[in-house]
Amino acid sequence: MGVYASSFHRSGGGVLLESTDPSQADWITAHADACGLTVPAVQRCWGRFLTLQPDSDGNVPSSGFTTGSVISSQLVQQLPVSAGGLLTFQTYCSAVNWLSDSTVETKLRGLYQAMSCCVPLDKEALDRLLTELYPQDAPGDIRQLSGLILREVDTKNQGFIDEDQFTVWLRRLLPETLTSSLHFPALPSKIAVAHEQHRPQRGPIQTEDTTNVTENQLQLTAAEMSRRRRDWRLLANRLGFLEKDCQAFERKHPETENQVLEMLLQWHRRARRTGAARELGEALRASGNTDIDNQVFQLAF
Repeated sequence: MGVYASSFHRSGGGVLLESTDPSQADWITAHADACGLTVPAVQRCWGRFLTLQPDSDGNVPSSGFTTGSVISSQLVQQLPVSAGGLLTFQTYCSAVNWLSDSTVETKLRGLYQAMSCCVPLDKEALDRLLTELYPQDAPGDIRQLSGLILREVDTKNQGFIDEDQFTVWLRRLLPETLTSSLHFPALPSKIAVAHEQHRPQRGPIQTEDTTNVTENQLQLTAAEMSRRRRDWRLLANRLGFLEKDCQAFERKHPETENQVLEMLLQWHRRARRTGAARELGEALRASGNTDIDNQVFQLAF
């Protein structure tokens, strides 16, 4: 995305890195404020970012974003990283925001910058790109196609395709096709609609629910504890259960997720009062599950 990524926050040394970290309760909301995304969108980004196993500061090696293809490598090269090749969550969120909110024109020009970041977009570069896009095609067919594209697009006979030519050529496509191909919402429409339907009508979105816990939150907590293979007994202990209680949950349910859910439901029946959500959030953080706490309590269920 080249110069179009100039607004991305530089990795390693940004304001957020100095003021907060993934263990802090404001990790999600701080990034939402800094990157121009909604809290639900940043929460979704963080869930995906966690699959790359970020360090304690919320950074991952930029190599974690590449797939081995030339195109993906060139795209990642446009993202600002630290001297050690680390990419911050803030930069990731800014990139998502750019993909979500930029105009079609800007995205096309950003795509050109990525494709031509190392060499001019000449016939040789087109050969490489087309070979990757159509690996099943014979080399002769690829060379013929790249020649046809170059002759059609390079109206100035420069021997390469410049940014303006590239943009004008692609905009000849049907507007609906182009818009659909470049549509990268930070939050899918179905999720966004669901969030708006369940969003409180009064007051700002809270970063931590200070009232009661919903059934959806309990189910999500159990599912994530199981999926991430966490030691749920640590959480149970923080919520006041003994080892014999955990053994009883295990005897009753063969699946880990159901064991955790049974424990949470029993706790919830005892803790049905204002502040229960805060209590569960504190227990999650104290048992090493800050990421799950963020995922459960940053959305309005």
